[in-house]
Amino acid sequence: MRRLVLVLPLVSWFVAAQQAKTQGHPTSARASGKTLFQQSCASCHGDDGKGAGPAAVAFKVQPPDLTALSRQNRGKFPRDRVVQAIRGDRMQNAHGSTNMPVWGPVFLALTGMNQVEVERRISDLTEYIKSVQVK
Repeated sequence: MRRLVLVLPLVSWFVAAQQAKTQGHPTSARASGKTLFQQSCASCHGDDGKGAGPAAVAFKVQPPDLTALSRQNRGKFPRDRVVQAIRGDRMQNAHGSTNMPVWGPVFLALTGMNQVEVERRISDLTEYIKSVQVK
């Protein structure tokens, strides 16, 4: 748990710095779902989404393979569950809490409190995760 407490702020800072560097002003044109994934998720879930990102070693449980969500859900992409996880409404076992870090509040801060843009980012990110599902 101590290692997690030390790593999460570092991961959050790193992601925020990457977003600021690649996006310029936080309310500028929205990033694609793939770019958002690379900036927000790949450090834990890996570039390929399979759960082996560089920060994954800090967790009690390896981050899930995001490419297998549909297969694990009888062929149906669990959109609501993914959105809840991104927003922080869903418990993440690997973290022992809902602190994934949750991207809803991070996106809100990065967009200057623009809830419409936050929903777009969550939607774009969810669509990207859907697009990488194994068949």
